Order: sequence, then structure tokens, then C-alpha cells
Amino acid sequence: MSVADRVAEHFGIELTDVRAVETGADRAADLFRGTDGAGTDFAVKWSANDSAAGLVIPGRLAGVAPGTVADVVRTRDGRLWTDVAGRRLSVTRWVTGTPALQGPLRREQWTAYGRLLARLHRLPVDDGLRAAVPAETYDPSRWVRAFDAADHAVTGVGRGADEIQERLAEGWAAGRGKLVEVRDRAVRLAAVLRRRPDLPAPVPCHADPHLGNLIATGDQSVVLIDFDDAVLAPPERDLMFVLGGGVLPFAPTTAAQQGWFLDGYGAVEPDADLLAYYRCTRALEDVADLAMVALDPTLDPPERAENLGYVEGVLGPYGLPAQALPDG
Repeated sequence: MSVADRVAEHFGIELTDVRAVETGADRAADLFRGTDGAGTDFAVKWSANDSAAGLVIPGRLAGVAPGTVADVVRTRDGRLWTDVAGRRLSVTRWVTGTPALQGPLRREQWTAYGRLLARLHRLPVDDGLRAAVPAETYDPSRWVRAFDAADHAVTGVGRGADEIQERLAEGWAAGRGKLVEVRDRAVRLAAVLRRRPDLPAPVPCHADPHLGNLIATGDQSVVLIDFDDAVLAPPERDLMFVLGGGVLPFAPTTAAQQGWFLDGYGAVEPDADLLAYYRCTRALEDVADLAMVALDPTLDPPERAENLGYVEGVLGPYGLPAQALPDG
């Protein structure tokens, strides 16, 4: 059966046109843009992600802050998704607007962004959310293993390497000392955080609210998409994407932009250990995933070169290691 057939069967929507959409770093999902006979566009996601949080949390947020997330289309029997061939099939209304990375965002849009995350973090954590949304465990082993594997692969680049592999190995060698410091700090901070009795109460977090997942829909409005990594965690899990320069080395948030964001979010005194921990784990995740793509000679050279550029950005002065280390 085609994607259109499955959408018609489970959601009652007759799509006349379906196109695959590039999903970026999310290799666990296939995304399509479909259009029905009336010209209405929909986002159709077929995902292997085990968590249902990416649909449950936006459903809750839409109830208290309409227009801040993509509207979820329910199945014929009222569910947020359906299981097809062992994967989760879901449909949302396509969000029309300007991706924030094509910005720059206006002051009012930064403030709307802050207000959106504040509303998300104020959602009540009830039994329903606890059952559907993973909780923070302060276990960095997944990212440590990924970094170690990438480190082994990159440092093993030798004779016969192509130009991209050679350039990656050269830059990695220059920044490896800081990367190892980030790795070790993540492990130390995790042990400290697991023992702390005074951590902030967990709240619903998007967990990946960078500008690539933000769409400006009006002069004073934005929509946040792709909640697949949502988690119950301290607010710092999301705030690190703005505070201190954010996570995108090619688009660091300025002091003015951070101020505009806080105009909407409200005054905050972030926990230094939590911010450092989340920056460390994100840095490990980014360099590991990006480096493995750049190394892979079976992938298209433009994709590999793009990922190489991202690794070099992470290792540069605006990358997360520079924020994650105390002397950064």
C-alpha cells in the first residue's frame, strides 16, 4: 500500500499528491507532505521512534496555546497515531511560514518563542504524561558510547583516506583534547546530578527546540515542530538552546536575542550544573553523529561535506564544547 492509501484508510484523508521531505538528522523517520483535493497540506510522518511523546505533548500544548504547534489529525477512531508495519504513522496539518533559520527572527518572534517554551514548561505533569513521556535519568552512556565509537573511527583514519576523511581527522585531532574533556565532564556531572536532592522539578521539554524546528507564522507568532525527543526534565534541557549562545555554531544567539526570548519566557536563574551537563551530552551527540556521516564513503559527497562542516563548527569558537567546559 502507498502512503496515500494508508492515510486514507486510517485517517480518512484522501491525498491527491504525496512528496517525500528531507528529514535532516532524523534517520528513524520518513516524512511526507501530502495535499488533499481541497488544497490542504498535511505532514505525514512514519516513524520508528518508540516514544509517543512527540504527539502527546503537542496535543496538550495545543489545548492551552493554540497556534504554537502543528495541529494533530486524529485517526478515524480518535487516536493520535496508528501502528503500521511496526512503525508509528501520524498526520498533522502542514505549518505554513518561514523557517527561523531563514530569518532573522524579529524581536517579537523571539519573545513569542520564549512565551511558547514557558507555556510548554508549565503544562501539568499528570499520570497521563508520565506514562507517555520518558523521564530524564542523567545517564550519558548512550552519548559516551557514540562518541567513543566515532573517536575510534576518526583516529583510525589512515592511508587511502579520501579528502573529506583526511580533513575530518585533522580537525578532530586538533580538537580532540577538548572533546575528551567534554566526555569526562558529562560522566562526572551525571554522577553529581543523580545524587542531588535539590534538582528542579521535571517539566515537559521539547528537548530539541533549536531554530531549525521553529517556524515564523506571523510578525509576532512562531510554531514549534518535531517533538519526537520530548522528555520530562528540568527546564535547562530546553533553555540551553538559547542561553549562552545556543547550540548552533553557525547561528549563535546574540545577547539581544536572548534578552528578547526572556521577555517572553520570564526571568530565570538556570542551574549551572544542569546547563553544563546538557551542553556536554549534546556536544557528544552532535560530533558523533556528524562525524560518522562524514566518514562514510557510501554516502553522497555533498552530504558528507556538509556534515564535515558542521563538525568543524562544533569544534570552533561558537560550538558547544566552548560553552560546556568551565574554561570555555
